[in-house]
Amino acid sequence: MAKTSLKKIILLGPQGSGKSTQDKVIADFLHVPILASGDLLRKAISQKTDLGNRLANFVNKGELIPDALMIDLFLTQLQQDQYGGGFILDGFPRNLNQAANLDRHYLIDKVFNIEIPDETAIERISGRRICPNGHVWHIEHKKSLKEELCDICHQALFYREDDKPELVKKRLAIYRQETSKLLSYYDQQHKLVVFDGTGSIPQVSERILAYLKENVG
Repeated sequence: MAKTSLKKIILLGPQGSGKSTQDKVIADFLHVPILASGDLLRKAISQKTDLGNRLANFVNKGELIPDALMIDLFLTQLQQDQYGGGFILDGFPRNLNQAANLDRHYLIDKVFNIEIPDETAIERISGRRICPNGHVWHIEHKKSLKEELCDICHQALFYREDDKPELVKKRLAIYRQETSKLLSYYDQQHKLVVFDGTGSIPQVSERILAYLKENVG
């Protein structure tokens, strides 16, 4: 198989698939920056611009952000010089409308989908604990440690309300409904690559790196 240059990547995967870990593996290999929706939203809201205030209004109410705002937010950010040589998009696009708008401005090279069963996603997320400083742990990885405290800052760990199994199931159902159309959309463009996200973090990383080493010149 002929090797090619991959510089513009979309990373998909349900909650609990390890995207926030694996996007760094991909970014380090390809030498491109990551643009994640969560980070971008937090930055925009903290700047208290007109767009940031409009975004905060939806976030604070727990409502979905309209496509027009998300598209504007990402396309504006991608115009910055640091993304001129490529990027990894994590959390965007989320639906066909966003994908079509992105296609009008950028030629995406590949779409990586890290796939895990819903049962695995629920197990991973419901076992998650977080500290006030944002450090995330899993109870399975802290059996030999003080489970109540963060190993880094020693703050008390807590269980996020939206990590409860019933809420995770609801979010997964929405994700599956939206993303199934996206997967078909990119598969028809012959850009979709699916990775098995089950197993340990190093195992998943190795699968992704094996693909990159074989296909990227």
